[in-house]
Amino acid sequence: MENKAKKLTIATAIAASSIVAIAPTQANAADNIDQLMTNVQNSSTVLKWAISIEGSADGVTQPWSQYNGAKDAISKAETALKKLSFSDQLKYDARLTEAKTQLKRAQGYLDAITASTKIKEKTNALSSASAANNLDLVEKSYHEMTAEFRKQTILLDRVYGQSTRDKIRSVVKGPAEKLINDLKNDVTVHMLTKGAMEDIRTSRQAEASRKIYEAQAILDANNLKWESTLQRSLTTVATSLPVEITSITRIDNTTLSLKLNRAVSSVKVSEFTVDNSLTITNATLSNDGLTVTLTTSAQTPSVKYSLKYKGSSVSFIVPGSIVPIQMGNSTAQHRDTSEVLALSGTFSGYGYSTVRVDIPTGVKVLTINGIENNITGAKNVNVVPDKNGTVTVTFTASNVNTPVLDKVITFNRLENNRVADTQTSPTLNFYAPAKTGTISNKNVHYVDFYNNYFVTSDGLKYVLKGNSDTYKNEGVAVSLDTFKAALNIDDTITGTYQTASSSSFNISVNHYSVPLLMDTQFSYKNSYGYRMVGNQLEFSGTGQPNYEVFFFKNTGAYLGKVKMGSAGTWKYKTAIEQNAINDIYMVQQPAGKVTPAFNSGTVFRVIEGPFNLQSVGEGKTEDGDITNEEIEFTIAPISRSNAFVYRDNAIITQSAYITLKDEDGTTVQYTNNKAGNLFTKTTNGFKVKFGPTLDEKLAGEILQVGSEPGLSGTLEVIAVEGVNNAYNNINLVSKLLITKY
Repeated sequence: MENKAKKLTIATAIAASSIVAIAPTQANAADNIDQLMTNVQNSSTVLKWAISIEGSADGVTQPWSQYNGAKDAISKAETALKKLSFSDQLKYDARLTEAKTQLKRAQGYLDAITASTKIKEKTNALSSASAANNLDLVEKSYHEMTAEFRKQTILLDRVYGQSTRDKIRSVVKGPAEKLINDLKNDVTVHMLTKGAMEDIRTSRQAEASRKIYEAQAILDANNLKWESTLQRSLTTVATSLPVEITSITRIDNTTLSLKLNRAVSSVKVSEFTVDNSLTITNATLSNDGLTVTLTTSAQTPSVKYSLKYKGSSVSFIVPGSIVPIQMGNSTAQHRDTSEVLALSGTFSGYGYSTVRVDIPTGVKVLTINGIENNITGAKNVNVVPDKNGTVTVTFTASNVNTPVLDKVITFNRLENNRVADTQTSPTLNFYAPAKTGTISNKNVHYVDFYNNYFVTSDGLKYVLKGNSDTYKNEGVAVSLDTFKAALNIDDTITGTYQTASSSSFNISVNHYSVPLLMDTQFSYKNSYGYRMVGNQLEFSGTGQPNYEVFFFKNTGAYLGKVKMGSAGTWKYKTAIEQNAINDIYMVQQPAGKVTPAFNSGTVFRVIEGPFNLQSVGEGKTEDGDITNEEIEFTIAPISRSNAFVYRDNAIITQSAYITLKDEDGTTVQYTNNKAGNLFTKTTNGFKVKFGPTLDEKLAGEILQVGSEPGLSGTLEVIAVEGVNNAYNNINLVSKLLITKY
């Protein structure tokens, strides 16, 4: 027990002695850190006022001693903090925040003054070069100074405090910026002039012209220090630049505006040339010598013209939409001489044959299959169709002031230099705009009621300008609508025409023998007539309102008449002889007159008889594969007494199809314009090009699968739909087989 008490007394004494030994050290550290923190606060305050314009800062002097004093005080305090407890470190470290902030701001202030010194050095160098009037040295010093300025001004903007920042900026930034602004235009013009000189030396005329233009614009808009010197240099360089056209602009159909790369003193018409038969009648130069206005003959829409002047050339295309039409279309074209048409025809399976294009007088071909041409009729030219057998030409009237009436273009496929197949365009009419003047007893050639114009027999187009014009019918004033209702082909017109003001029109003589217009069913008529099945035929169409139409048959037997209504529409039914040729004559005249002579009217031939498919041809490659084969089908003609009378022209719809069946029962339907299948008309019938096999799939739709896949062996034609003669679909009257393919 006594020993335990002794041990406890000794332990207590040791612990006490330990406390006594440690306590003085901690106390000294605490006293020391407080003093250090006081030093930090004092030195940072001194630094704060040394970098502030409200204190002792002048924007020029760098307060290194104050900065180093604050930095040293902070360093000593941070070293002492490491000896304290964690909680004390947190407390005193927070008191260092403000001092560190001032130190960071001081770094920005010192860097800014260093930067301003560098800027000032470059500014002084540029000022010296300017004073020496050495433009090359000014340019070099300018670039060095502005590069330094861009780099160093970033540091100027990092100074804390608006007033202090402004003070430093005012020392160097203001003078530097003023010097830059004073000299930048001189330097720019000097550089552009030298650059243009080098461009001319290396034949880069467009670049040289751009630089000369830009330099002159700066000289014209500003007062420069070395203006006279720079202008002389620029003029010398500009004079050595070859004159060129920099741009061309169409003002209208007969006016062009050219921009030149440098000013000229005069121009002559003979100095300008244009291709494609365009002529220049006048040339005018602007006051500044940089713009030339040319007056030309009428420009053709969609035509590309090339203009040359003093060795330079430019091209321009006259805008204008291209109207697409197709070979075989029966709709007559009524167009202005300024319009451009695109005509396409396809000879299926003959992508590498030769097609002769016959061009009539008055027509000018512009392109053939996309290749520029300049072919004016009457001419013919041989063309190789594209891979699809298609020939496409764009064309217009040869002259915008010369009408073209009732022309056609033909495409003729040649085999061994002989015509094997022909396709004909619709009837083409190009009407020229009428000019101001008197209309003296002109006959009407065409009337477009919807678009308010009529064309006289000389091909001139007269526009009805609405209620601003005056209208008469046989001397009696009428409204526009009444005038249009009375106006018809072969009427005689008198009056005065004004292109830009009021015109007067008078139907001096009404023509009362007006051609009948039949319905679209008869628009496919060829040289032989129409074929139909049955003994009843109904004609319908339009004509002069309230007139009568008289009908005669064959050698003149009178059938009857029908009166047209107020809208001019009519219908008439008659019986025809079956399996025979029936000629129907029609005469139109005012109601109430005596029956006219039958041979003075319009005749339509109708041949009664079935529209049958007679035979089927063979393929070109006898490999048992219908893929890519082209098979020709012949339409049965009508014969009388063993003499040929008539064969229909096949009318093929877009969705026509043919169905084939092989010996094992596989049945496939091939549809026109689908999967490479193509139906086309021929002289004696039509052809079917069967499309290719893609991904092991036939180009046709499989309707029934036989014992073996695909088509093989003899193929039976079991259906043809969508091929007709305007009245009936073609008939399969016998078993037709494709045996070789």
